[in-house]
Amino acid sequence: MQPHAPDTRFMRRAFELALLGKAYASPNPMVGCVVVWQGKIIGEGFHHCYGQPHAEANAIASVLAPNAIVAELSRQTGQRPEDMLRQSTLYVTLEPCSHYGKQPPCALKIIETGVPRVVVSCSDPNPAVNGKGIAMLKEAGVEVIEHFLEDEGRELGRRFFTNVEKKRPYIILKWAQSADGFIAAQKGVRTQLTASLLQVLNHSFRAQEDAIMVGTNTILADNPHLDARMYYGRQPLRISFDLHARLLDYQRKGGSKLHFFDGSIKSLLFVDKADMEKYAGLQGENMEICAVEKPHSLLSCMEELHRRKIGSLIVEGGTELHQSFIKEGLWDEIRILQARKVLGGGYPPPELPQAIKVSQEEYDGEKLSVYRNMNRTNRQNDGKTR
Repeated sequence: MQPHAPDTRFMRRAFELALLGKAYASPNPMVGCVVVWQGKIIGEGFHHCYGQPHAEANAIASVLAPNAIVAELSRQTGQRPEDMLRQSTLYVTLEPCSHYGKQPPCALKIIETGVPRVVVSCSDPNPAVNGKGIAMLKEAGVEVIEHFLEDEGRELGRRFFTNVEKKRPYIILKWAQSADGFIAAQKGVRTQLTASLLQVLNHSFRAQEDAIMVGTNTILADNPHLDARMYYGRQPLRISFDLHARLLDYQRKGGSKLHFFDGSIKSLLFVDKADMEKYAGLQGENMEICAVEKPHSLLSCMEELHRRKIGSLIVEGGTELHQSFIKEGLWDEIRILQARKVLGGGYPPPELPQAIKVSQEEYDGEKLSVYRNMNRTNRQNDGKTR
């Protein structure tokens, strides 16, 4: 077998394909795959949705269909799609799985198809895989090139890697602030800061993550919908707290209807275990009450979300909730939306911790700044094969 030098173009195309599964692949990772024959991409695939075929199976199926490119090459060369696969290299962003889950093992599919070479960006940290897929391929005589563009692969799969390695969701803290640095005119009073373009952008963020969280004060002060109604896509799970039964008391007093309890989308409320029986009337098809033991902790709530396969979480609460996450070190990313509006004073935002600013974009005079946690695991790799 001739030595194979992997090509960055093909792996980066696989990264692009993987992103097409954002929001729907969770709790599985986003994965992309391309099949290359004689320097040409003849098949592509990505993991569309949790429970559906994986990227490798979709890429192989696109060759066997065959697609228009394969059909033309077959006409020109006399090669059948099956023959092309047996001479191809498969580029995949994450180690092919080796176990039976909702889908059969991708490593077995590759072996049965006869693909002779596989280039892998990242090993799968899932204990059910974790090297077993690569070992299965090698034992079958498949040439495997590992750790190719690994840093880029880990960046792509940062939600999944956080879930597996830290046993919690990937946590994004997000807040909006005025041009002069305030999040509200005064504490406990809703202040609309951003214009429509950033509002739509914010709803797109919600549609891309599994869940959205705010604190009790935000529910009472803002009565937010916590949905993605301004953007096409799925609705996130709404999450909040009522550890001192304040929301329960509000509901009992017959105040204005809180959107959090309207049953329009799935919602989860953390409450003190001692008060659990009091919430029986609030339980419903789209409303779940989850008891929390004393002493209450954010970490235990994050661990509970992990058990529920919530892979990513946007925190949109006020300063106090954000500051609690920051104090506990429970965050991976911070997004700050800066409006054009000037308040001239008011309630300050959370104190930005030590972080790496990774991007800043402008939208009609308003800005989005994105920061990453300096302590977040990031294995260094020069992109060369090992």
